[in-house]
Amino acid sequence: MWSVIPLGGFVFGLVFGRWWTLLAVIPLASWILATNDLDGHIAVWVAGVLSMLLACAIGAGVALRRLRNRRLHA
Repeated sequence: MWSVIPLGGFVFGLVFGRWWTLLAVIPLASWILATNDLDGHIAVWVAGVLSMLLACAIGAGVALRRLRNRRLHA
């Protein structure tokens, strides 16, 4: 399940292509923190790492879409 999150984020960024889509990381990070069974600061660390992976994947999707659109219009 966890490996699908970055792939889904990339597709999400590619489909919508707007930088505000990075805000989608906030609810997912909250959900990971709420449902994580790990103890102590490890849960926060895991939520942070997964959230950063998701943010990078969404950003990569947005950037790829913008580069593709710029190339088509040039």
